[in-house]
Amino acid sequence: MIEILGWLSTAIVLVGFVFNAKGRYTWAMITWIVGDVGWITYDFLINNFSHLTLSLVIIAINVYGIINLKKQ
Repeated sequence: MIEILGWLSTAIVLVGFVFNAKGRYTWAMITWIVGDVGWITYDFLINNFSHLTLSLVIIAINVYGIINLKKQ
């Protein structure tokens, strides 16, 4: 079951890359956030705190990006 969460999170993050490639930047960042929340859950369950920290930082960067896009 845990492995399914990892693969699902990977698929969601990849969908975010497709949105990014199509210029749908806000959707890309939102999708990455959802995927990274999945990764955080996965990492917590397997005690992988280095990757969990990376996912938290990526979420913060995406929130910052969304805020900057809305200012434009």
